[in-house]
Amino acid sequence: MRALLLTTLAIAPTLACAQVLHVQVDGAVAAPGARVLPADTRRAELLLEAAPRPDAYMVGAALLQTGNVLEQTRLKAGLLYDLQAIAQLDDPALSMAATALQAWLVGLPVSGRAVGVQLEPRRVELVEGANQKLQDGDRFVYPTRPDSIQVVGAVAQPCALPHVPQQDAARYLRDCPAGAGADPDTVFAIQPDGVVQTLGVAAWNRSNPQPLAPGAVLFVPLVQQRVSKIDPLFNAQVAQFLATQVLPAPGAGTP
Repeated sequence: MRALLLTTLAIAPTLACAQVLHVQVDGAVAAPGARVLPADTRRAELLLEAAPRPDAYMVGAALLQTGNVLEQTRLKAGLLYDLQAIAQLDDPALSMAATALQAWLVGLPVSGRAVGVQLEPRRVELVEGANQKLQDGDRFVYPTRPDSIQVVGAVAQPCALPHVPQQDAARYLRDCPAGAGADPDTVFAIQPDGVVQTLGVAAWNRSNPQPLAPGAVLFVPLVQQRVSKIDPLFNAQVAQFLATQVLPAPGAGTP
């Protein structure tokens, strides 16, 4: 009997912890901060209570989940490993581009961002499948609208350029030229909601004009034909990792 009582007392704190969730909402919301909620709470209840402000940039809102961190950590580590191998290929221009990209990529955080998630509170409430139960550690970030886009990758140096409404993505490359190690045919557009678009920029494969939303990232890939010797999916996986990055938000800090 005494052993059963001790076992029950030992389990009780674990059960209590399992019945609550620790979540957080940051950025442009009326009620930011950490919360402890019942385990069956759904997203809409939290987000409606947090109340994103009118200046919240919904296109760039992000849900960060601890369950995604391990996979994204492995993805980043694999990319850095591949870049070391690419830098050792017998191609000076490509080696220089790979070394520069590695130095930049190593400083990017692993955010745990879940891509393709609806985060406008009323739509979360109404759209089928959007109002899922919260998970312990969920963090919602609502940035304000930026006024620039980024060009990164095989360029002389990463550029932050003023956003121009309806301007074709390829047009930004005139103000941030690709380097000698860049692929001549393709770029990747990473929109602020995490959607990745592969765009042709050569005469033979030019895509229809594709505007970028404020806060988008234009990734100029390394020469695909050369990096395919290391990993055919390398450039696409860089774009995939960039899609997990989070726009700056007031008071949110680094993910």
